[in-house]
Amino acid sequence: MRRGSSSSSHTPPALKEKQRRDRMKDLYSTLATLLHLEPYESKSLPEFLDLATTSLTYLKERVERLKAMKEELEVEVDQNDEALNIKPRLKVIQMTESNDAKLEVNLIFMVDSKKSVIFKVLSAIEQGGAEIMSSSFSNVGNHIYCNIHAKAFQVRLGFDTKLIESRLMELIC
Repeated sequence: MRRGSSSSSHTPPALKEKQRRDRMKDLYSTLATLLHLEPYESKSLPEFLDLATTSLTYLKERVERLKAMKEELEVEVDQNDEALNIKPRLKVIQMTESNDAKLEVNLIFMVDSKKSVIFKVLSAIEQGGAEIMSSSFSNVGNHIYCNIHAKAFQVRLGFDTKLIESRLMELIC
């Protein structure tokens, strides 16, 4: 039996090592691209990895600061709405559910302050088990026209249209 015939299916270690190095180079290049860094070839590998780590740490801290700022603003908007006693008035609500676990919501309502109402409308739909695919809002005077397309988070479970409708009615009426 010849050794050459059985080794044709076996990859030589040098080729495996080259493939591994090429894969690592691709991964480093991808990392540099995602973090908007200089190409990793311009620095030594430890310097590049330190820079990438620093960049990721900075981005993580920035995300945390932005989340905290968002929460503060949401609380401030809610307090302002309560202090001003702002109550939107519903004109039209139409919900259309399709067989493929999709939902279309059309709303027309009047409101004095438009700051947080849109966020609350989207939140009410998501709490009912639907994921927002697209939404459009138009302001004409004191009227807000909403057209929202959503789909179920999980197609098998669907979403609760009665819950969504009742939450929208609570919010708007």
